[in-house]
Amino acid sequence: MNKRELVIKQIDLMDDIRQKADINIVTCGNCGTLVLHKRDAEEIECFGCMNVMDVSDCPDYWYNGVENNAEFND
Repeated sequence: MNKRELVIKQIDLMDDIRQKADINIVTCGNCGTLVLHKRDAEEIECFGCMNVMDVSDCPDYWYNGVENNAEFND
């Protein structure tokens, strides 16, 4: 498998987690720490920097379209 195909598998697995466990994995918008949160959360408190942020301030770790980033070119 190439990098892009492996990333697509990661995205698919992340979608399974979101749907089955109702949990999302994001990076803290302030310090970059990987943070898990319930999908219905309105705010996220990062254990790394202790910042409280709106969910929209913390980007998803895996998301549809990330496979198109240049870092996954073979």
